[in-house]
Amino acid sequence: MINCRSIRFSSFTTPIVILTLIFSLFCIVLVISPIYISVYGHFSHAAHYNNGQIGIGNEISVFQQMEPEYPKPNETAYIQFSIQDKQGRDTTNKVVLVEIYSTLTNERIAVFPWTIVEIGDFQVPFIFPKIGNYQIVLSLLNADANPDEILNTVPPPRNILVDSLNCNCERAVFNISVGESFGSIFLAVIYGSILGVVFIVGGVLSWMYLSRRKSKTNPISNEEFIKYSVLFLAVGASIVHIAVYSGHATLRLEYSIFLISAAGGQLFYGISYIFLIFSDDRLPIKKTDKRFITKEYYKKSKILNLIGLAGSLVLIGLYIYSVTFPPPLSPNAHPEDVDFAGILDKSLEILLVIGIIYLMKVERKRYLYSRQISDNKNI
Repeated sequence: MINCRSIRFSSFTTPIVILTLIFSLFCIVLVISPIYISVYGHFSHAAHYNNGQIGIGNEISVFQQMEPEYPKPNETAYIQFSIQDKQGRDTTNKVVLVEIYSTLTNERIAVFPWTIVEIGDFQVPFIFPKIGNYQIVLSLLNADANPDEILNTVPPPRNILVDSLNCNCERAVFNISVGESFGSIFLAVIYGSILGVVFIVGGVLSWMYLSRRKSKTNPISNEEFIKYSVLFLAVGASIVHIAVYSGHATLRLEYSIFLISAAGGQLFYGISYIFLIFSDDRLPIKKTDKRFITKEYYKKSKILNLIGLAGSLVLIGLYIYSVTFPPPLSPNAHPEDVDFAGILDKSLEILLVIGIIYLMKVERKRYLYSRQISDNKNI
């Protein structure tokens, strides 16, 4: 006699409990961390290249990055600055001077006169004439200086860029590079790595599927293939979130924390599904009846699928909101840009939602079938 309620899955429960504790601790650390970490970012995104940060005195920090991140010669680029206090707040009514020097010739190739910026976040457009390295000098007039004497004036070039002789100001120097193809190569490597991992995992799962499909002793069913696909999609979406989280760090630190948490949740879901699949495969009765499942297995499968479904729908909804309206807590009054990583990630999550819904229907049918078999055995 077979009783659906008598078979236990200790091999599944123990790893799930351990993973839950680890993930909970991880989330607690991430939630608490913003209390101790200042949010310095005011840019629309965080650049990985051609950026810098310099502290001026005990009160001011200057951040710089390029837009586009990989400027090309003879194309308009924007030198972006963010002048903030040590708590990451905007500064106002600062008097600034921007100079551009060629690293190769030490020649000043452009200068933007002393001017007042109403807010510390501003940008300067410039077309770099050729490939090479350049130095961007931002001069910041001290608070005790009289701006009326120097507004709209241009000082002579200097050999020592940080020299503030005859200037009641502080200077910050940033190094940038201008090239033709470095940005394309770098992005190709990054996205190639992401897609490579996805394709490798997909290839392994496909190989497992084809091997089981051809096996006469233990063939794989369509439902099992969907399970492996759901696992693959969850891990793939997690990889994309991990790849893009740092790009949101200077916009809001909380965004990076959210993306890391989302990646951790998807990875947790995928690993949990591995244990669930293995616990199901170990049942002795599966050798004679692959459709049979226990009530305990069905409950765990239902809970896990509901968590995955709810989490995926929330992530999809938040993405749609963020590209339609300004995201919550965003310092920018405009929606996020639609990029390749976002489209890839949401495509994986939409397929994940479809797979989870399908699995929930299949698991319910299997459970009803198993109850019927169990009831017949008890008669």
